[in-house]
Amino acid sequence: MKTIKFKFNERKAVQVAGRLIAQCGGEMNYLALIKLLYLIDREALLRFGRPVTGDAVVAMKQGPVLSAIFDRVSQKKQHLPKSAWHNFIPRPAPYVYTVRFSGVPDQSALSEAEVALVDEIYAKHRNLSEEALVALTHKLPEWSDPGKSSKLIPFEAILRAGKKGQNEIEAIQREAAADDFLDRALAAV
Repeated sequence: MKTIKFKFNERKAVQVAGRLIAQCGGEMNYLALIKLLYLIDREALLRFGRPVTGDAVVAMKQGPVLSAIFDRVSQKKQHLPKSAWHNFIPRPAPYVYTVRFSGVPDQSALSEAEVALVDEIYAKHRNLSEEALVALTHKLPEWSDPGKSSKLIPFEAILRAGKKGQNEIEAIQREAAADDFLDRALAAV
């Protein structure tokens, strides 16, 4: 069986982050944002068979994170080129640990179910500090401490941790592979 892969959708990532930041009054701790985005993608994978953002998941010292989103937010990765994300969520200045959303959050790429899920996860965890969110994600069965580096957390591991059976995991893999094939075919046109 091939490894499950999804295509990162930066537009959806920006829209989910924008909705979360708006619900926090326009500014949010970046570690809390990263943790909530992971929890949203994790729950979407378990409920819908696909994450909202499609971002790869990695285990880091502070728990699981969405890889491409982490790179866009991380102060340690300021040397990376700016992306569409930064048009709406500027990089934090050195020693500033909050992010802001500039503009009005758009939700046009998100389904009603995805918007409802974002709101549900935010409502469930909005009173947790970033440290409490880190502690929560450390308890998730798919995470193990990678030490001073990071390591990929396969989507299959998240699905198994969420008590999905092998047949369901294989069905999700086939659908993800079909989506990838269609994306590549359309890009070649």
